[in-house]
Amino acid sequence: MSRGKKHHITLPSSDNNHDDEKKIIRRETERNRRLQMTSLCESLRSLLPFELIKGKRSVSDHIGEAASYIKELKEKTRELEIKRDMLKQNANPSLLGGAGIDESSSHSNAVKCVSISPFPGGVEISADSGLEENSFPLSFLVEILMQEGCNVVSCVSTQVNGRLYHSIKSEVDNLESLDIAGLEQKLNDAILW
Repeated sequence: MSRGKKHHITLPSSDNNHDDEKKIIRRETERNRRLQMTSLCESLRSLLPFELIKGKRSVSDHIGEAASYIKELKEKTRELEIKRDMLKQNANPSLLGGAGIDESSSHSNAVKCVSISPFPGGVEISADSGLEENSFPLSFLVEILMQEGCNVVSCVSTQVNGRLYHSIKSEVDNLESLDIAGLEQKLNDAILW
């Protein structure tokens, strides 16, 4: 008999299988993390103005621009909040605890303000009807709006610090023919007793 070659078959040990499984899981986890990061970076880029990201290719550049942009937006928001508060105070000093208002006077408690903002197809009426106990019936405003050809589609009333605020949205068939300034004056006159 001739001597044949002996073949050794090495069976993988259970330790090798376990290590291989761990590597596969780690690879898959890392792959999913990279895909998620890519998706999140794309989403971030889509929210930034084009002029901030044009020409920039690295993710770190985009993140840096996003951080700067967020700081800029926060600063603009603060400025707008200050302007809003000043406008509110000028329109109705009692809203922000303005000085010089005699709170015992029933007329000063009934300070009211109506403003109208156009939007495509209609107008939004914002009204401060004064302190709750001296507030006017909302039906006054609705009736005048209907007389002027406005179709009221929604009305939201909110109470803040004892004051009532109303936001009314109305559709208008012909917005160009509506005298917004005249309507605003008419509404203000109607609610000031």
